[in-house]
Formats: sequence, structure tokens, C-alpha cells
Amino acid sequence: MIHPSSDRSRTNLAQLVVRISASAGWTLGLITAALTPSFAQSPQKIVDEYVHAEGGAKALAKIQTATITGSLTDDATGKSGSYSLITKAPNKFYSEIIIEPNRFIESYNGKSAWGQDTASDSQVNSPAKTGNGPQTLTGGAAAGWEATGKYLNERLADAKKSKFGLQLVGVENIGGRKTYHIEISLAPHIAREVFFDAQNHLIVRETITAATHDGESSPTSNSEEFDYGDYRPVNGIAFPYRITIHRGGHLYTISVARIELNAPVSDAVFDFPKDATRPLPDIKSLLLDVARNQKAIEELQKQYTCHLVSEEEKFDSKGQATSRTVKEYDVFNCGGDEIRHLVKNDSKPLTPEEQQKEDDRFNKEFSEMQKKHAELANDPKKQEKEDEDQQTQISDFLRVESFTNPRRERFRGQDVIVFDFGANPDYKPRNRAESIVQKLVGVVWIDEKAHDVARLEARFSDTVKIGGGLLASLDKGTNLVLEQTKINDEVWLPSYAEVHAAARVVFIKVRENEIDRYSDYKKFRVETKIGPSTPVQDAAPRPPTP
Repeated sequence: MIHPSSDRSRTNLAQLVVRISASAGWTLGLITAALTPSFAQSPQKIVDEYVHAEGGAKALAKIQTATITGSLTDDATGKSGSYSLITKAPNKFYSEIIIEPNRFIESYNGKSAWGQDTASDSQVNSPAKTGNGPQTLTGGAAAGWEATGKYLNERLADAKKSKFGLQLVGVENIGGRKTYHIEISLAPHIAREVFFDAQNHLIVRETITAATHDGESSPTSNSEEFDYGDYRPVNGIAFPYRITIHRGGHLYTISVARIELNAPVSDAVFDFPKDATRPLPDIKSLLLDVARNQKAIEELQKQYTCHLVSEEEKFDSKGQATSRTVKEYDVFNCGGDEIRHLVKNDSKPLTPEEQQKEDDRFNKEFSEMQKKHAELANDPKKQEKEDEDQQTQISDFLRVESFTNPRRERFRGQDVIVFDFGANPDYKPRNRAESIVQKLVGVVWIDEKAHDVARLEARFSDTVKIGGGLLASLDKGTNLVLEQTKINDEVWLPSYAEVHAAARVVFIKVRENEIDRYSDYKKFRVETKIGPSTPVQDAAPRPPTP
């Protein structure tokens, strides 16, 4: 269990409800019992035996850093190189394979994931097209490496506490040895296949399936298979000294030379490499410029309308989907506020009665929003107060967060500044709002020239309590993604938003996912029609009479 993974494919969740009559139930039960394999071992017991064979949960929990280095040979070409894997609790890792002139790197620094594969052409399909240079990962690829960092550091010492799902797939023969095949779910849609030796209980093989997530692949996406052998004790912990990797049509053989535990490891090891030849702006100053630029962006944004498909899933306490809805909207903007006009519900057009009701609701909301912003524009004091409130929010964010690992990259064909953010360890929150903000960690992509955000990924690093936790709470790991695309080479507008929330409201646990996809941006023109609405600039869009 010493190598990182690619993320596993996202699958669409749906609930299948099967109703069986009482008369057929007994027969079905017999068939099911006959066809269902019976295993003497439970998956948790197999993992517990592995942890004991490794050296015990207490000994594994004491590992704060691990550095593994060795030599590597490409069996097809005979070329040799080096292999390194460095981990640091709770979730950082850096993996490197070098066979000159090529290198294959995967890393997660606790806030963002990045990788490099100089021998692969897969980067041409990546959102950050940087040639053979390193790139920050997004979406499912980043989530996969975050989960991998947690897996590599926790070493299955407490799979239940880590919320790893365990499923016994079967019993298989590998190299003449009986093994138990367990699928370990590290996070939603992210898993790896692990094979435990039935005799000595150690891991014999791990299989990781290459995948994309929301159409995005990592620069190192390949199916990978790792075989482990020659286990030896290091400070009482069993580690494999022989590793073979099947990846991208190659077979690499690794001979581990050195394993060092709990030696000092700098956090800089896991960070995106710095380029001293290209100076970077001050990140706090850049964020202030972005904030000051929002008024100009809103003026451009309100000139556009678009189409939106919104998907929402709800889950029960066991993670099973209980409902899924898909709604389609025409979207309009008024002073930076998004106003949605429903046109389809679960792929079905609204009935005439539903359409009339929705038209009335939309026109009322749009008119009220126009009135609100008109009053604000005509009242300098209110405008000044709103500007002060926005400035305070930005100042709070800059004060409670720290900004690290800045770098230059290409994203969607544009030059961007990328940086990580997380809690400022030297600042003590003064109120609940600052306490909540300080629990956010993530990564931001900013178009330096346009002074606007191209992409943002953020998650809560700890549980957020509301009303002291009695009223509600947001679980650790609740996350969001916002991505924008440059329209007409003049303004960045939303293209994708994703929220995965796990919460508790009083005594009820709630899990919901929402994905919004924006498309078909058009400028307001009298002759332009989006869905049933006819937008007219500076006037409330009025749906035509049926």
C-alpha cells in the first residue's frame, strides 16, 4: 500500500426499487442464497489481520512521515532510473519515477494536487495545457489524489474511522497464492482494488483504474497495477522491498534501497515547483484587484443570458440515492444577481398552467430585483454602505486565510495565476463568520489580465457548527467547485458549479449533491429568444403569451 492512484470514474447513482409478491418471495430467496458466494472472512476482519501483520494499529498511527527510495528498471527497454515516495501525515504525498529524460510525478500538498508526465500526450486534453510542464489538477482527479494521500498516510489503521468502505469481491489466485480481493472505497466514486494474502495477510496487489471526472483527466491518467513482495520490518513495520508496476504498456521493477520513518520532511517537498524566471504578483493585492473589478464585471454580465441544466441528488444515511431531479432554466442577470426562469422539469416541458405560474413568479422576481438595484444606484449612501460591506468581507478573507504555493499556468487556453489557500495559523477568529471562513481550504485560478476568477475549488477542513452544533452543522469535507469560461474574449462567466454537502439539521442527517452546467451564452437583443422568454436589455424579460 505504498503508491498513489488515479481517480476512479464517477458513476450515475440511481435507486432501483424492486417489489416482489409474497408468493414468489420464498423461491427468490432460495435462488439468491444459491447464487450468492459465501466467504468465511468479513472484509473488516481481513483488514484487521493486515493491520496486525503490518505491525499493529498503534505503531502505524505513530508514522508521521515516510520516505521510500530505490532503483527502477523498465523491463521492455532495459533502461534504469529512480523511484521515490514521500508521505507526511495527515494527507500529503509526493511520488516520483525518473527514467531520463522523462519523469512521472504525482503530488498532493494538503490543499491542491498537481502532476507531471513528460512522456505522455494525455495533457493535450487537460484543462491546463502546459506542454510537458507540471499542472494543477481539478475536479475528480484532484479529489482522487486527495483521497490517495489520506489512504497512504492512514495505512488502513482504522478504516472505519477513516470512513473507508470495504467490500469483499471474492477469492483469487495471484502468483500461486490465495488472496482476498477487497474493493476499498476511499471517497464517493473513488476506489481501489486491494488483494490480501490469505496466509501472511499482507497486501500482494493493488489495482487502480484510470478514469476521468466530468470530462477531465489528470496528466498521469493510466490504469495501474502494483505487485508487492519481499516484505521486511522497518522499525517494527512491514514494508515491501520489491515492487512491480504495470502502467501505460510498461512493466517497471523497483528495488527499494531505503525506507526512513518519521524523519523531518519539509512541506515544500509537496508544493508545485517554483519558476524563478517568471515573477509573481502579490496574491493579496491581486485578490483586492479582483474585488475592485467586480462592478465592471457585473455591468458586462447583465448583458448576457444563458441556458442552465441543474441536477440535484439526495442521499440517505447509507449513501444510497433517494431522489434525483433535473431542471432546465433560462438565466438572466441583474446587478450581479442570477435570476432563473424554469423551462423544463425532469426533461419535460412545463404544462401551460405550470408555465403561466412560473412566468408570473419570474417576472415578479426580476422586477423586484431591478427596482432594488435602481434604488441602490440612486442612493449614494446605500451604495457606499454596500461597497464597505463587500470590502469588509474581502478583508476578513485576506486576514483569516493564508495564501501559499503561487504559480503560473495555462487554463482553458488562458494564462492564469494559481495559488492555494487555507487557515492562517497566526490568526484567531474574532467571530463566527471568521471561524467558518478559516475552515475553508482549496485552490484558485485567476486570470491576471482580466482580474477575474477562472476556477475555484474549496472544501471545509473541519465540521462547521451552527447554533453551537445544536441547530445544524456542515460536515468536514463538504466542498464546492466553481468554474467560469471566457465569453467573447471580454468577460469570464459561469460554466460549471458543483456542491457536495453533508450536513445535520437538528437530528436529521442530510447529504445532497448539486451540479449546474451553463451553456449557450447570448447577448441581450430584441430578436434573441432563449426558451420561452424574450429578453430585452434594461427591461424585465416578459414571456410571450401562450
